Amino acid sequence: MSRTVSVVSGLYDAVLRPAALVEARTVRQRQGSLLTQLGQLRRLLVVYVINLAAYAGPLTLAGFGRQNVPAMPAWFGGSLGGVGGPETWQLLFGFAQNSLFLLAATGLTLLSVHVSMVVTLQSNGFLRTAYAVIYSTSAYLAGIFTVVWYLSTAEGVAAARTLVVDFQKAFIYAVIDWFGAGLGLPGGRPGALELGQLSPHGQSVLAVLVVLVAYYLYSLYLGARLNHGADRIKGLLVVLAVVASPVLYISASILAYTTPAIPTL
Repeated sequence: MSRTVSVVSGLYDAVLRPAALVEARTVRQRQGSLLTQLGQLRRLLVVYVINLAAYAGPLTLAGFGRQNVPAMPAWFGGSLGGVGGPETWQLLFGFAQNSLFLLAATGLTLLSVHVSMVVTLQSNGFLRTAYAVIYSTSAYLAGIFTVVWYLSTAEGVAAARTLVVDFQKAFIYAVIDWFGAGLGLPGGRPGALELGQLSPHGQSVLAVLVVLVAYYLYSLYLGARLNHGADRIKGLLVVLAVVASPVLYISASILAYTTPAIPTL
């Protein structure tokens, strides 16, 4: 019963009180021994793992992430107390694949937010950053990825799916062109983004996606304001750093592809 109440309360906060969701009321500000801080970090990690399972588990059971699964290794057949078979391997591989995107995005967000706080001399400790990032990514970023997964397979949203894919391609090509790298993506450059072909269903799904993105960025802004005492300008700098982080990731990928290998002697 208490678990149900906690879930309902969390959903209520996520929708109507994002400030209550990300405010680190239980994390001491630059206080406590190392053991106390490690205990607080452990509790945060437990919350994140539970939320990660709640996100990746249903997706895996629904079949997402279970395509093109590599052959089961020989050692797996005798593991897990004798229950390690092909179906179990597919489930675990799919769960790991579905979890990986959220894990990577959480790490990138955590790095972007905390570096912003340190650079602007506003940091009240890593735990306060971690609290806001863990709860915001568990609620809103997981929701964003779920909507994107839905768009990738659902019927009746082909135009919306194309729009999202083309938007991502246009973003990546903008960075490629800025570097003058001359690289290309599978399928080539996207055409003009067509909004008139969206079905009502597709429009609804895209509206949910936009709302989740807005909530996600706003929650990180609130985390900087409430947990680190940042003013509005520095809170906005945190949001800009998070928005810019994919640019840095794409830029690093471009440099990795275009930088000649160092010859060995």
